[in-house]
Amino acid sequence: MTTRPRPHHDRKPEPAGVPRRTSGPVPPGGDTTAAASPAGQDPPGGRLAYSVGEAARLTGLSRDLLYDEMRRGNLTYVKVGRRRLITRQHLQQFLGIAS
Repeated sequence: MTTRPRPHHDRKPEPAGVPRRTSGPVPPGGDTTAAASPAGQDPPGGRLAYSVGEAARLTGLSRDLLYDEMRRGNLTYVKVGRRRLITRQHLQQFLGIAS
């Protein structure tokens, strides 16, 4: 019995005009590539809350570290359904950034 090779799936090309982040971590509230609110505009100070993955990308920390800190009680989060959201205020407090 022979196995057939799996097809290779390439990433879909990004649409023109979408900014691509190429540098290191961005401070909370400064992410311009994150998904916008339904009206197409983020609140004046930036996003109010981030998913764990988004918070990891913004801070340069790993998702595992953020989950560990939430479990230990060092990083406050909000549960919305099954999701954990980290508010900008709690992320800044965890990082020791004055708001």
